[in-house]
Amino acid sequence: MPKDKLFEKYSRKTIEQRKAELHDVFLNKVDKKESSGTFIKSNGKGMSSSVQTMRVNTGLDPYTGTWSDTEVIHLLKRTSFGNSKTAVDHLLSLQNASEAVDFITDLTNKAIPQYPSSGPLNHYQNIAANTVDSTISYGEDWSTTNLPYSAGSSDPVINSHRLYGLQYWNWGIWLNDGYTIREKMVNFWYHFIPVEFIVLRSSFYNSATICSDYMKIFRNNALGNFKTIIDEVTKSTAMLLYLGNHYSTASAPNENYAREILELFTMGKSPQNYTEADVQSAAKVLSGWRIPTDFKAPYPFQSGFNSSRHNQTDKSFSAFFNDTTIFNKTGVHGAQELDEFYNMLFQYQGITIAKYLCRRLYRFFIYYNIDEETETKIITPLANQLINSNWEIKPIVKTLLKSQHFFDIANRGVMIKSPFDLLAGILNTFDVNTTEPNSDIYTQYRFWQYFNDYSKNNLEQEVGNVPDVSGWKAYYQEPAFYQNWINSNTIQKRDRIIDLLIKGTGGVGTFKFKIDAIAFLKQFNSSVQLDPNQVVDVFIKYALPLPLPQDYTTEIKTQTLLGNQTTDNYWTSAWQAYLTNPTTANTKIVNDNLKALLNAVLRLAEFQLM
Repeated sequence: MPKDKLFEKYSRKTIEQRKAELHDVFLNKVDKKESSGTFIKSNGKGMSSSVQTMRVNTGLDPYTGTWSDTEVIHLLKRTSFGNSKTAVDHLLSLQNASEAVDFITDLTNKAIPQYPSSGPLNHYQNIAANTVDSTISYGEDWSTTNLPYSAGSSDPVINSHRLYGLQYWNWGIWLNDGYTIREKMVNFWYHFIPVEFIVLRSSFYNSATICSDYMKIFRNNALGNFKTIIDEVTKSTAMLLYLGNHYSTASAPNENYAREILELFTMGKSPQNYTEADVQSAAKVLSGWRIPTDFKAPYPFQSGFNSSRHNQTDKSFSAFFNDTTIFNKTGVHGAQELDEFYNMLFQYQGITIAKYLCRRLYRFFIYYNIDEETETKIITPLANQLINSNWEIKPIVKTLLKSQHFFDIANRGVMIKSPFDLLAGILNTFDVNTTEPNSDIYTQYRFWQYFNDYSKNNLEQEVGNVPDVSGWKAYYQEPAFYQNWINSNTIQKRDRIIDLLIKGTGGVGTFKFKIDAIAFLKQFNSSVQLDPNQVVDVFIKYALPLPLPQDYTTEIKTQTLLGNQTTDNYWTSAWQAYLTNPTTANTKIVNDNLKALLNAVLRLAEFQLM
């Protein structure tokens, strides 16, 4: 069977120590020849670049280095979906990295999205015959109104449309809602402590409002308190149903959630600081927490404690928890056992929990490999800070993002973009129009659906649907981690969506999604626009995580902007002619050259990295 050349281009076959790709600009124009600590690495295009193997020994000391668009773009790629020039300019106007991190982590009055709407809307009114929502009018937010039940009604159809709309609306938020870290944190928490929308949709009436409420937990606590998040998740309708604690009884406590709160949501699998007996005791503590209302009842569903379903025995835990016994409490007082369980968990396994959470954050925002030095210099001090701050997330996220370690050159361009980062990132970075003027709400949701469906069907990531309760493999599964995003199928589809966006051949109906390269370039000053060297530089800077070798950028310039001519004046004259008289012919010349530039840059393997 012939080799898949595109897969070979993007896929590494071995897991190695991370490398800083220090191209000419960082190597002070060193000769590209083998020397001590430096070797030649092909970039897959017949060119070569200098790559220096180095250990990452920076720590959490505040970054005080250069504050330029390069550092801003790195920060935005990791903490939001894309790096538009508007976002870059705003953060660049701040004094330094510390002020920029303060800005993106300031979620005051930003817990609820404002654009395109504060909640998912009734977009489905005219989708199918006899699909009529009598509770919410077309264009109104349905997220706080349950569907009434009547036998033989079409409400289950509407519920499905609502749940799909919740997914599409999330894309609308990513493409419209500014540049804070909130949505990236929502995605972090969701993959870390997930429920599967599709499982709830197939089993429960009004699962749409149930799932919407679950995501609100993470938006409202994006940089909040970890204990608060765990408590709200534990008692949420979505989790009670998803992992079955709702069905727990006094005589047969359900162990699903009890196991996952220990193994996946707090302490991690390795080392296993709990026993099977601990899981059984935790299940007994959790018994009695359920949804007291019918799923066809009015909004909201609120969990409660049912003492008749609570296990009436003492709950004994192992030496991992200091041999603690939570003594049985009768009646309504049985609800207090859950607080005692939390107190025991965080008291006796606090450092285990803190380190596990910090490792998960590190792999989400920095890099997958955590060696002994990283554990010592990054994970342990962050974990101690988390405990000392009473489990507040915001301080440790700020410490990490403000650090020398975050801005270390060796930590740039080492993450394979998730499908969400790839798609939403390219749309935001190049300001792709995803809103047709005067389009109705249904059409707008179809636009967002296009990207959700493309990601789901081709790239193996979908809003609200992880493979299982462990989340997306790219953030936890050793040894591949991020490489789980890349296989012989997905890399072809990653390349295809880039091709569609450059050509403008993909879309909904007659509306096509297309990168407007001329509009992108016009955001920069005239000196940049007229100089083909600077034009190439800004496209590379905004699209790629690191610079390319100078000889390669020169080759790109010659083959694209200069149309294989020999002088820079070819582009300068063409651009001046376009500005002076933007006829069809003049526009076509510069547009074709810029499209060629997009093809040369966005089809590089490096574009898949951040």
